[in-house]
Amino acid sequence: MQKKLFAIFAIIVAIVFSFSVCFAADALTDATNAVKDTVTNAGNTVEDGIHNAGNAVEGAMHNAGDAIQDSTEKAENTMENAGNKIEGTGNTLEKDVKNTTSKVTNTNNDGYTATRTSTNGNATFMGMSATAWTWLILGIAAIAIIAVVWYYSTQITSENNHSRRD
Repeated sequence: MQKKLFAIFAIIVAIVFSFSVCFAADALTDATNAVKDTVTNAGNTVEDGIHNAGNAVEGAMHNAGDAIQDSTEKAENTMENAGNKIEGTGNTLEKDVKNTTSKVTNTNNDGYTATRTSTNGNATFMGMSATAWTWLILGIAAIAIIAVVWYYSTQITSENNHSRRD
């Protein structure tokens, strides 16, 4: 009887050690794949968020640059219009002075003549009046300020574009 029990026990042990089936291995593989997929999805979500934020900043900087350029063009047009109005006013004044002068010189003043004690209104430096110089200096200052803002905004955009590692 002992021999039969020993033989049956030996056969059962041989059968048990002949097969290596592990039901937990499949569950572990499934859990590992699920975690791996979750981490990959989270990484993709973060990467997409960073990419979208970068695009938003770049778009905002581009829009700011366009707004600055539009402002520069409007300021240039305003200064040009002001210069034209100043020139037109100067021409009108010159015509009025000539008319007044001709009327005064054509009247009989019993030999009285007056010597001018002030400038004739044509005092210029390099062909431009004081008003024209004022507008020119203001225009150059406005352009310089806009150029500094533009340069600063392109530096920020450049640093953002070159600091990312793709």
